[in-house]
Amino acid sequence: MSSMILKKRKIGLMGNKGKRKASWIRNTQVMERYMRSAFHQMGNEGLLTSAHNLGHVQRVATYAQAYVSAMGGGKKKQAIAKISGLGHDRFRDAVDSMKQAAEKQKTHEEKSAEHFKPLFEKRFTKKVSSQMVQAIKKHGTLPQLNEVGKNVTRDAVVFADKFFEANGSYIAFRRAMFMGERADWRKVALERNVFNNPEEMKKLAVESTLKESEKRVAAFSDLSKIPTHMHKFVKYQVQWQHKLVEALKVGDKGMTNLVTVLFAEGLKEKPRDLTEMIKFYKPIAESDKAFKEETMRYLNGELAEKFKQLVSQK
Repeated sequence: MSSMILKKRKIGLMGNKGKRKASWIRNTQVMERYMRSAFHQMGNEGLLTSAHNLGHVQRVATYAQAYVSAMGGGKKKQAIAKISGLGHDRFRDAVDSMKQAAEKQKTHEEKSAEHFKPLFEKRFTKKVSSQMVQAIKKHGTLPQLNEVGKNVTRDAVVFADKFFEANGSYIAFRRAMFMGERADWRKVALERNVFNNPEEMKKLAVESTLKESEKRVAAFSDLSKIPTHMHKFVKYQVQWQHKLVEALKVGDKGMTNLVTVLFAEGLKEKPRDLTEMIKFYKPIAESDKAFKEETMRYLNGELAEKFKQLVSQK
């Protein structure tokens, strides 16, 4: 683990202890440089996955900031959310985090929070550092309805991670490739010898993606557990997951091809960049064509304004 951790002095965040004002713009820029360096190091060590790379934490940070803005938060609160979003997956590995939590293992959320806690405490006020650490530590689970609004930083990071990034059309590509990278499904792939058997590869790609999708839909689309101001947005995003599940269940040609191509790439020793895979993916039916078009709009930032309109203030 020590080889994964950059020396703490390198983060160099400018805090506001003892000062009335802090350069929050600079704080976010320094944090982004730190994460870029950290992820470069992890990439060289083969510790990054397609689903949890620099692009992922950057988008979570961007949409966490946008959420705080939609809730009426000022520039400082937006910056706090952005910094937390950048750091939320500092130690993300190719393991099922929900399974880790169920088995009482230390999760990537806990590891990342523990890493940043002393850094934040040295550079920010006690209140701000606590909000940021909790946002990172608890981004794997939705806040209870009576907790929403108490820590807008935590709300912003978990909503950006679960509803913006791990949802919508993009998740079909991201999840299928991550299933190929995940240790448990790689083990199954070896046991079934799918590498020289296209039909078995397709079956396993569909099985893994469908199983994970059904689990995630159940965990993160129950509107009774989601604040009212997020309902329109969540409905819009989750409809794509439902389309994915339904398509895989009936053996839709386009979506079966999509998850098979991405799953097979994820199984490789050195998978290609996920964004590049999406960009060069060639749809074979209207179903996967629709998913690619929506996903490219998301990755290009063209859906940002639409998302902001769907997220209403409480």
